[in-house]
Amino acid sequence: MISPRISGGAICLGCRLRLLRQSTQPLRASSRIFQIQHPSLRRFASESPARACDQNQLAEGQDQTLDSEEQSQDGKLENKEKEFGVKRVDMRKRRLSRNRILTEDAQNLASDMLGKPASVIVMRDGGLYQKKDRPPAPVGPDNEANAQPINIEALLNSQREPPNPQEVRKNIDSLRPSTETALSEREFRKLQALLTDGFLSAQLHEYLEYHKQNGQPSTPAFKYDWIKEITPWVPLANQSSVAEGTDPSLHGYITDSTTAKEKLAIRIMRECWGLSIVDLDAGLGETKIKIRNFEFLLLMRGTQRWLTVMGKIWLDAGEKIEAFRSKKTLRLVTTKTKAATLIKDLNETLKQVTTKSFAVHLITHKPIDEAVLEEVGRITNTHVRKPSGSEQLCVTWIELKKRAAKGLVGLEDLGDTVLRLLLTAYNPQPSTTTSLHVADQDDVAAGRFITNTIDKEKLGWKDRMGQWARYALPLIPGGNTSAAERPLGKLQFPVERETAEPESDESNEFSCEPQLSIHPMNWAEDLKVSTKAAFGHLLHANDTSTSPPPLPDLLTANYPRVFASAIPHPLHLAKLGASDDGPANTLIQAKTTIVIRFWPTPIRGAEIEIHKRRSKRTTKNWDATPPAPLLELRLATSGDEVKGVESLRAIKQTLITDVMLPTSLVDLRYTQAQHAVLEGDPAKLATWQPLADFLEPARLDLVRGKFEVPPRQKFPIPRRLFNNRIDWDPFATTDMDELIDTSYTYVGLEIHHSVSMPYEGFKLTYTSISGERGDGRNAEVSLEPGLKSRVSVAEGTRKLHDDFLVACQKFATTDTLWSGYLASRRES
Repeated sequence: MISPRISGGAICLGCRLRLLRQSTQPLRASSRIFQIQHPSLRRFASESPARACDQNQLAEGQDQTLDSEEQSQDGKLENKEKEFGVKRVDMRKRRLSRNRILTEDAQNLASDMLGKPASVIVMRDGGLYQKKDRPPAPVGPDNEANAQPINIEALLNSQREPPNPQEVRKNIDSLRPSTETALSEREFRKLQALLTDGFLSAQLHEYLEYHKQNGQPSTPAFKYDWIKEITPWVPLANQSSVAEGTDPSLHGYITDSTTAKEKLAIRIMRECWGLSIVDLDAGLGETKIKIRNFEFLLLMRGTQRWLTVMGKIWLDAGEKIEAFRSKKTLRLVTTKTKAATLIKDLNETLKQVTTKSFAVHLITHKPIDEAVLEEVGRITNTHVRKPSGSEQLCVTWIELKKRAAKGLVGLEDLGDTVLRLLLTAYNPQPSTTTSLHVADQDDVAAGRFITNTIDKEKLGWKDRMGQWARYALPLIPGGNTSAAERPLGKLQFPVERETAEPESDESNEFSCEPQLSIHPMNWAEDLKVSTKAAFGHLLHANDTSTSPPPLPDLLTANYPRVFASAIPHPLHLAKLGASDDGPANTLIQAKTTIVIRFWPTPIRGAEIEIHKRRSKRTTKNWDATPPAPLLELRLATSGDEVKGVESLRAIKQTLITDVMLPTSLVDLRYTQAQHAVLEGDPAKLATWQPLADFLEPARLDLVRGKFEVPPRQKFPIPRRLFNNRIDWDPFATTDMDELIDTSYTYVGLEIHHSVSMPYEGFKLTYTSISGERGDGRNAEVSLEPGLKSRVSVAEGTRKLHDDFLVACQKFATTDTLWSGYLASRRES
């Protein structure tokens, strides 16, 4: 715009004409102002300056006189030029000097210069210059004929009013691109120069302030409820050259050398017009998103799998997603286009938030520690909370969008997973009895509890949160070895040989046929007992607040303890297999089995009150779990495929006998299960309707280690397999073969890779166990009676029982198996 301090000579013609129209006096341009001044040209130092004359302004008669004189001179010189081969240059140009017309001409001299004829320039007089008459400028009817001309410069200096701000804003807006917002570097800087050179700093500042106050409020590109605050995307280029505290929207567009006026122009282009440079948008930049607390916790659960998955799908080299837990902020380092895509994808992900609740009494009647809820939430990528004053647990998670797309309906969701993890962590296994013994030794009370730090990874997810200690005696060379010679006296259940189960046909693919009768199979009439001895460390709770009681009281106090399995070195196991000769001592072929376990489902809601009224019990801590047997389903596999059902066991009662061996490197755990097997051809077990209903929708992927099954399933169980509980159903019938349709909850799945070998006439098995969430991987070595034994049937089960205990004690006290370098105390 026009500044009042600018001189009149620097004003463009358009502005002059506008001011002339505003004047009340008629304007007549003086000849002095509009007279064209031609530059003077002098050929010699003694010559006065001459002005160039327009040939069109010369009189026609004067042109003819000059031409006749020039023709006479040309005839004389023509022969001379031909003789020397010189081309004559026509230099007859007309000049105006003091109202006289001078014509340039060339005159040859009678001498040579530098080997060529010499010539001089002669100015010939062409007469007086006569101006052509021009019509006078028309005079308006309202103007006087004798109006005096006006000095434009004086007129402009007299009008010193500043330009109208509205007109300034209108002129600035006229430079704004109508459609494009992403410009090239050249176009952006050119527009910046137009604003900087065409307007004053005060005018640019006034436009910026007016836009902030009265302009349309900028609508955020992403308006989602879960976003508390979001910064615009800014390029990372040249940020080191920008002063600290600079508006992030100017990063990449200004440097330390940028003037204040240029910054105003760039701010108008960036903040008011939303313009950007294409090359900067295509490079890396950052945007920060402050997320609401609830959604941020869901995204940060566990392994942050949502951010990991989004990174694998969208991000290229150099791009990343960073999370700041203290600020609840995500930082996206991507291109501008990809940042918008990530935010939209994140919004679609958060639309899948699902919440599920269940009663606390289904898990335990004791208060649940907040640390336990936090840990189970970390394992399952969920947010678990107990609202204040409520008896419900709320589980919130982000559901996979592809589950519904793949038809994974009716399978266990994360809410069911949290329920079963808490159920198995806070409750002992139903129908299970445990006992603790110590090897008979005189100085056994001289031992101490040693904190265990190496077996935590082998424990369950809840047990890993505590501190544990093992009771041990100091190792004395040549010390008492009586402990190894006096094994445990007796197990509660008899030791029976393992019965051979019919093998499934691996040539048949695993399939379920839904059109079946409900109960085509029968449960075995006789109960079998399976016995297994495992080797490891018996660990007792040893937190900072509590410590184990002294040894005599520990055996009867039912103090919390866990069992961490231990395995010998594989080289020692290989030596055991090669120690004896004969085909009976060859390794048994490796076997892979999927083991699925079920617990009776605790009853809920109105069913609890019905059972309480029937049993006439009002105890608050009434057990809501039915006294039904546990179920253990084993699936046979071949390679990476599930081939069929190997067996289904109903475990009526389980006895766990723990034996502490303070002078040995490991302890013993005997597990005896009294069970009934579902009879029938293994190839047809999968066609039993309850199993078909459970296995048909299940997704068992051995290659990827992904297993999804229904959370609950009903099975018909004979009444004889139930445990007697007077507080459960006093109106039960006396028909022990009556089938009761019982609901079961899926509580866990394990993959067992096992290999067996003979040891002292029994079966020694090495098993690698792959568990689900919270269990991880583990390995164990166990000893079982096996199919064949050195004890004949005629010698009876008592002999088998005693020999089995001796073999277990021998294996546990052979130090060379467990340490790798200590000699056995039997040999010392």
